[in-house]
Amino acid sequence: MQKPVILCVDDEPGILKSLERCLMFDNYEVVLACGGAEGLQALEARQGRVDLMLVDHRMPLMTGEEFLTAAQQKYGPIKAIMLSGYTDFETLIRAVNAGQIFYFIQKPWDNKDLLKVVHAAIFPSDPEVV
Repeated sequence: MQKPVILCVDDEPGILKSLERCLMFDNYEVVLACGGAEGLQALEARQGRVDLMLVDHRMPLMTGEEFLTAAQQKYGPIKAIMLSGYTDFETLIRAVNAGQIFYFIQKPWDNKDLLKVVHAAIFPSDPEVV
């Protein structure tokens, strides 16, 4: 069985490394992309085959919402979790209503909580998930 692939898109290298450290021990393949353009390149390289995307909401040049729109226009629905240190409820509600995000996580996150949400997104029928 192949490892589930998680694409992490954030403009801060430190955040990407934190996500990688959090996810690497749970048998996931973690792909890191610094910003939306790099995220789209990573999707292109994988022909859109990722199991989950963790995407920062506020990034320069391309917001998380813009990235998700571009990714889903090209590759169809891909489950995504949006991360943000800011709470912009209007954007969040718009993204949820458009079916773009599975869950929203506030930065800084708790690693145990993040792992539970990631597991629930990738394995929705697992009874172990709360």
